[in-house]
Amino acid sequence: MAPSHHAEDVVTVASRFKQRYECRLPPAAVGPPPGPPRDPRLYNGSGVAELLRPMGTAPCLLKTKDWWTYEFCYGRHIQQYHLEESEIKGDVLVLGYYHSAFDWDDEAAKASKQHQLRRYHSQSYVNAPRCDLTGRAREAEVRFLCEEGAGDYIARVDEPQSCSYVLTVHTTRICHHPFLRPAPGLAPQPIRCQPALSPSARPVRPVRASASLPAVTVLSPVSPADTKRKVEEISEELRTLDTRLWSDRDSEPPSQTPEATQDGMAPVPTSG
Repeated sequence: MAPSHHAEDVVTVASRFKQRYECRLPPAAVGPPPGPPRDPRLYNGSGVAELLRPMGTAPCLLKTKDWWTYEFCYGRHIQQYHLEESEIKGDVLVLGYYHSAFDWDDEAAKASKQHQLRRYHSQSYVNAPRCDLTGRAREAEVRFLCEEGAGDYIARVDEPQSCSYVLTVHTTRICHHPFLRPAPGLAPQPIRCQPALSPSARPVRPVRASASLPAVTVLSPVSPADTKRKVEEISEELRTLDTRLWSDRDSEPPSQTPEATQDGMAPVPTSG
């Protein structure tokens, strides 16, 4: 049964026995996160190029992947070679010389939104020797991502096309820039469900007094896009709960209690 809504933060779901449950959503699922918004227009600190400039005098970064070692020297070049016992063996292959960097002040460049959405800064390295496989010069892109407390290191090297490379560099240097710092983390929040035992929402089948209807607590991501999916999953879980409750009821011997009705079943409580 599809969930129904009767309050902004409460969703009602029903099990296969038509027992209704009221599920209260966490505040972050129905509204913006608490705290002041982080508006990049209010940022008056250093630009991305200025934050990264000290890498130009820092040691080059190395990354060994399989046979090859990749060397990235900020603002200068990217090279590839084979190392044995810390010594270069064979030829040194240049993958690109520094050409340009993404301009965060260029509104036309920012219009693509790719850099903002994926939160990275990039540089272009070109004019390398010709690649025999493509007949064109080798080229590379370096992407800088924020990682708190990481220092500077090459996280990965990819070659999405022959002789075209993407180096991903993690660094703490850009983490204070509003375009590049990670989005605030959304920790899972509980969605708590209680049986809806109001007179208009009683179970179709009576429940023995000894069989309680427990609350259901489910950890869920708090993003609004995930909330609907999670509530539907809760409905499925309630079906299993119902089956267990009714199985327990059928296995119990009949008994009479002072509050029992004529058919031996206790009246359904009117409160949780």
